[in-house]
Amino acid sequence: MKKLRINGGETASPLRNIKRSQFGKQTTIFPSRKNGESIVCEVRLEADACFHWEYDKDVISYRPQPERLVLEVEGKIRTYVPDFEVLYSDGSTTFVEVKPDNVYRKPKYLALYRAAEEFLHKRGQRFQLLTDSQIRQQPRLNNLIKTYSQARGVTPIERAYLRDQLSMLKAPMQIGDLLALPSPPSPASLSAALFEQELRCNWDKPISTSSRVFWG
Repeated sequence: MKKLRINGGETASPLRNIKRSQFGKQTTIFPSRKNGESIVCEVRLEADACFHWEYDKDVISYRPQPERLVLEVEGKIRTYVPDFEVLYSDGSTTFVEVKPDNVYRKPKYLALYRAAEEFLHKRGQRFQLLTDSQIRQQPRLNNLIKTYSQARGVTPIERAYLRDQLSMLKAPMQIGDLLALPSPPSPASLSAALFEQELRCNWDKPISTSSRVFWG
């Protein structure tokens, strides 16, 4: 079982038993700061989806394998556990299925997802299918992974120092120029500010020291 490390935090237990890594799968523990605990992911693609939810300001929390749904699928009763439940700031809830592009198109899955969507709609909730082509858009995903990982362990003092410096500087500036200041902010504070959107940049290009950042 692969683990993305974080200081402290518990592990959220999923409803459905998730076995350790099997052939073609790599069980991962994702260190969620938004949830304040580690999230068990059945495959790495699910962990990659977590980076997007961590970045999305509208997402309050999310949890894996949240509920067993009893559905009627093409005249037969089936049980189904979505991969995630995502809670948004407006109070709405979305149940999410994470699947590779070459898997979700199979008729048996499409019928199941239609039944789940109809069932949840009646409860006033949403169903969403997330595929690898959506989750793993590059370089956006790599930028999310890089900034989220590099922000680990940043302290409130580092964050406050960066804000003080930015208040005396004129945007935009390259990241390398900020790091070249006589008393530069820490790389961790810059990564945290980028991930939490206090600093803005072009996420459609790889983030590097030559990237221009904006604030204010």
